Amino acid sequence: MSPLRATAILIALAPFTFGVVRALRTGQDLRYLWVALAALIGAAIPVGLGRNRGRGPAAAAALAVAALFLSILFAMLAARLLGTVMGLGILVVAAAFGLCFAVAAALHVLARERPSL
Repeated sequence: MSPLRATAILIALAPFTFGVVRALRTGQDLRYLWVALAALIGAAIPVGLGRNRGRGPAAAAALAVAALFLSILFAMLAARLLGTVMGLGILVVAAAFGLCFAVAAALHVLARERPSL
């Protein structure tokens, strides 16, 4: 496994780590885990659709922007469905989770192996 891919995995695990810490501290609050899962699904959509579209910094940047947007959107939707009142708090959490998944997506694209000729 390349160092970029390992770093991408570690960064993508960060939102789930926060969710587990929150669940352990409260004893019952799993909302961060659900929001992290929704954000991951949002980020996975452009990664899956752009699987063979390109490599390099430009492709990584485009994919990261799409992943960031959809990840934040899905995270906020999940939070809303869980009964969270829309405000600055959920926006910060959704943006932080989305940023983690967007960076992980960009690193994932940059870590792709070159096809053999």
